[in-house]
Amino acid sequence: MKDYRKYVYWLAPEEFPRLEERLRAQGTPPRRADKAVCVPLAPNLEVGYVPAGSWSRYGLCRRQLSWQAVSPYAGQVLVVSRRPIVGLSPTTIVGPPRKLKPPRRPDRAAMLELIARPSYQAARPQQWEDIAAEDPAQQERWLRVMGIRGVSFAELFIGHRATHANFIEPAYYIEEDGLKVPYSLGRTVEVCSACLEFYGIIGGHLPRKLVVPCPGAVLFAGLAVNRYYEVTSPGADAGGPTPTPVQEDRTP
Repeated sequence: MKDYRKYVYWLAPEEFPRLEERLRAQGTPPRRADKAVCVPLAPNLEVGYVPAGSWSRYGLCRRQLSWQAVSPYAGQVLVVSRRPIVGLSPTTIVGPPRKLKPPRRPDRAAMLELIARPSYQAARPQQWEDIAAEDPAQQERWLRVMGIRGVSFAELFIGHRATHANFIEPAYYIEEDGLKVPYSLGRTVEVCSACLEFYGIIGGHLPRKLVVPCPGAVLFAGLAVNRYYEVTSPGADAGGPTPTPVQEDRTP
């Protein structure tokens, strides 16, 4: 995967048909993601897309994908290409995987501190946080599909939240080229919904971050287990950072 690279774009629904027509004329018709939103990250897929309004239809990760509904990209079409698309500016660029030995990793107490920070609490959607409302059978199915054994979903969820929190307000990072570059806080089996970081939904304001694919991205997109993919946000480099998700209105 040394030459792996993906360019991530978000388009208004009315813009996508023109792009789709252009791509078809070029011999690279975009493939709709039917199984999971991470499918367009597959190395051998030239162009993939997720239709606007379809994020809640992916049953296996419906709760996780609630972040997209409260992000600046709600109602938009996601397009992921192996090559730059002329005339469009990518939201993020996903580079090849690399090995990394994180200098620090939080213990359980430190992860709970990350989750308690105002930056995370203001950003996270209520649906994402409310695992009690989710069918336990659905959680067990998710663990089984993802190949995770020997840990409760509630305990695993602490790490899921902490990694997202670290990409919202970095506390665990390395320094490269004068930048603080945050990284995922666990191995593949310990992280969740890495697509949110790959697609700029979480951490889009960061010029650079290092993201470990979750089990779904490994299963559905064939990404490398326990490797760190460098994700850059060109808009952040240019001084126009992509906003992080905002909390939805919870007024009774």
